[in-house]
Amino acid sequence: MDKNFHLFVRNYPGLGVAAHVLTHPNLATFAPDLATARIDIAEVLRRLIKRGELQQSQTYWPDLRTKKLNLTVRAVQHGRLLPVPLKLTVVTRGRAKPERGAKKSSTSAKGQMHVWVPRLDVEGSLQDASDLEAYVEELVRHELYMAPLERLHSLAYLGDETVETISVTTKTRETARALFAAERKSTTYHPPPPPGLSEASRCLNEEARAGLMERAWERTAEVTMLAEAVTSASRASVLLVGPPSVGKTSLVHELVHRAEAAPSGHPLHGLEVYSTSGGRIMAGMRYLGQWQARVQHMIEELRVRRAVLHMDSLAELLSLGGGDTGLDVARHLLPALEGGEVTLVLEATPEDVARAERTHGAFLQALRHLTVPPLSPVAARTAVLHASQRVAKSRKVRFTPDALDRAAELTERFGEGPPPGGAVSLLRAATATQASSKDVDAGAVTQAFCTRTGYPRELVDTSIRLDPDALLRRFRERIVGQDEATLLLRNLIVTLKTGLADPSRPLGAFLLLGPTGVGKTESALALAEYLFGDVARLARFDMAEYAAPGSAARLVGEVGGQQGGLARRVREQPFGVVLLDEVEKADAGVHDLLLQVLGEGRLTDGTGRTVSFRNTVVLLTSNLGADSASRSLGFSGDSPRNMEAHYLGAATAFFRPELLNRLDQVVPYRALGPDIIRTLVRRTLETALSREGLTRRGVKVTFGDDLVDFLARTGFDARYGARPLKRAVEQHAVVPLAQWLAAHAHTPHPHVVLRVSAEGHVELAPAT
Repeated sequence: MDKNFHLFVRNYPGLGVAAHVLTHPNLATFAPDLATARIDIAEVLRRLIKRGELQQSQTYWPDLRTKKLNLTVRAVQHGRLLPVPLKLTVVTRGRAKPERGAKKSSTSAKGQMHVWVPRLDVEGSLQDASDLEAYVEELVRHELYMAPLERLHSLAYLGDETVETISVTTKTRETARALFAAERKSTTYHPPPPPGLSEASRCLNEEARAGLMERAWERTAEVTMLAEAVTSASRASVLLVGPPSVGKTSLVHELVHRAEAAPSGHPLHGLEVYSTSGGRIMAGMRYLGQWQARVQHMIEELRVRRAVLHMDSLAELLSLGGGDTGLDVARHLLPALEGGEVTLVLEATPEDVARAERTHGAFLQALRHLTVPPLSPVAARTAVLHASQRVAKSRKVRFTPDALDRAAELTERFGEGPPPGGAVSLLRAATATQASSKDVDAGAVTQAFCTRTGYPRELVDTSIRLDPDALLRRFRERIVGQDEATLLLRNLIVTLKTGLADPSRPLGAFLLLGPTGVGKTESALALAEYLFGDVARLARFDMAEYAAPGSAARLVGEVGGQQGGLARRVREQPFGVVLLDEVEKADAGVHDLLLQVLGEGRLTDGTGRTVSFRNTVVLLTSNLGADSASRSLGFSGDSPRNMEAHYLGAATAFFRPELLNRLDQVVPYRALGPDIIRTLVRRTLETALSREGLTRRGVKVTFGDDLVDFLARTGFDARYGARPLKRAVEQHAVVPLAQWLAAHAHTPHPHVVLRVSAEGHVELAPAT
């Protein structure tokens, strides 16, 4: 039979999903997505039901409803009361109808409404539904009476909250007894994990037995050292140190596979490995002392079972807990770690280790460090071959030899992680494009890579020729009058096409200098549209908003908090264009961050995680030198060499040498001349007159040079460049046209002429 539960779900974009059972808040998880969270919760619930728990508990009501409420409570900080607005999700149900065999709840009397506020873990009942908002407000105020400001801030949440239904299949008591008896007689009987570990971790041995874990190929030496460390008499805890995606997690998986296959008497025989994360440890922990109790419970069970606990992020572990007490999860684990009571396997990058040495030196000294280097090219090719065979068998396809080579080449060239991890992930994605064919070739791998990244096929497919001249014409049609900038964009793309870009830095790093409204932002949009097929791939930040001291923390996130804007955006979409407008206005701390981004192609966020910028183009814009250029160089006719020297001098006088040295090029943008302005006006007009409202009606609109000259005079401002042109076209052309069409709605397929009257106004007339 099935038993249903309600899940309360909170979505954190770019981070993951938090979920807990509505009636049992201690059963919680934090996962990358909702599907994974449902699997985690279902696994815990199934184990608890199998042990005879939750069978008689009422956990589901078909009439459950949710409602959003806004209220303001007061918090205490330094002896002052501060108002704090909260947006809460309230869950209600009417009269409860117990499931068959369940005891009737005392709160389900006729006419009563049961109320939950899941984020605060408070509930109650009331008689009149019209009192709901007032009742919830009193519940919340009572729960948060004189609460410190920090607690209210921890409850603040503006994302999506939903209630989902999860169904768990259970067996009858007789079937369960028969199965238990059969398992006891079997030589492969495995006892269920203890409740503390099952609630906050998952058993990797079970996943290995179910065939859900990959193997580690060409890593015999590293796996052997890891096995010796965790099975020795001292049972050392291990820190796996290596770059991202090098295969640290696969070593743990291979250790579990070997433990499952080990014969009786072998040191690995019977070894249990559990895996957890910071989110799982802290899920549902709302009050002081809760997470400490959970961690202590886990320590006791790990000690009794002599099991290994795996966590895939040292940085995440070191950021958990803390607060005013100064006791975080790592320091809570340290005594048990030093005493040999528990065995941990943690993962970290070299940057994580360097950062942790300043704050948790004693914790690092208690771990045995095991370096995991990237595989050699030959070993990596062998590992990709072995791993692809597993994918091919499960997907019922065959990978051609050139497909394997193509996957390794693309992932290594574009920095999706060293093989075999990145290559196997790409091969798996390529199988989805082969709906009818059983053979997956290099073309399918290339197409899967383009779909994943947004890159045009002509850029990454070596069999397709890229015409540099055609590409230059394309950019010059989009960015008028800026020959130096369009040459830059063309050369950047040709460099990427030929694979000559430095893989350890961003795809490009450029400083665009020139007056306002001359095409700097348009260049960024054109580049994002060509490289990734969507202008939404442009992440734009106004650096004037980061002028205050300490503003850099908003870009990366405060320590122990969520990621900042820049770090979050690039982590969510690593393939894109980053535009930092008016960079000269940013605080010096922001410029310090840029040194790391431009020089090393990475950024460390507030949680200690590394964000890669190696698949982004970083564009900095500035107006430095624009005012003096108009006086010393003239309007728009100066030579490129003079312009470049002038703007480079302005940049050198303002920016620190170490920042300029990390840029690929300083690109000058010239002021707009009369011919360029008229070209922009004509293009803006043609774009406006091709809108759906006109084409659907079959309306034809024509205009002459008089209108172009009029809009060029009206819409151009030397201070703002071409930006006011769009407003002028809307005001003087689109609005009069809309009024004329509204008055002549019954005229079939009209042909209208836009012209300038003798009085200097735009007028419309039927074409003759």
